Amino acid sequence: MLRLEGFRLIRIIKGVYSGYTVENGTVLYQPEIKYNIEKKNAFDPTIIIKRDPYHEDIIDCEAILNPDEYEEFYDFLIEYDALYIEFDSSERTLQYPVQVNKLPKLEDEFRSFTGNFKFSLKSIYTVLTPIDFNSVFGYGNAYGNNYGF
Repeated sequence: MLRLEGFRLIRIIKGVYSGYTVENGTVLYQPEIKYNIEKKNAFDPTIIIKRDPYHEDIIDCEAILNPDEYEEFYDFLIEYDALYIEFDSSERTLQYPVQVNKLPKLEDEFRSFTGNFKFSLKSIYTVLTPIDFNSVFGYGNAYGNNYGF
């Protein structure tokens, strides 16, 4: 399991790109390879035949937000056509297409935010084709602020 500090989320809604940078947060990344076809050998059941591999990675994130940022960040995660996460490891920048797997439970009926924002993302892919968002936006630092590019 990989634990990293800080991450960036990029969402696409109707062809419009926007982003959110979380500097005060952590990412726990657990890669896992699964197979579409997995069956026992007819002659030797101890041998398992695996074909058509794909990745189903779970990415647990925690963001330390101010209470006034909570609602905006929550809306950022629930409304999207496509969502990507980027984070920097010691070797390179990793980027994955993701779907929201689990959002935090609200602590009371008034939708108040009293703690850290923990959520889970799932990334399912066979081959990764990273997008250079800097070239999409046409300038060097695509992550200049927290509320868009």
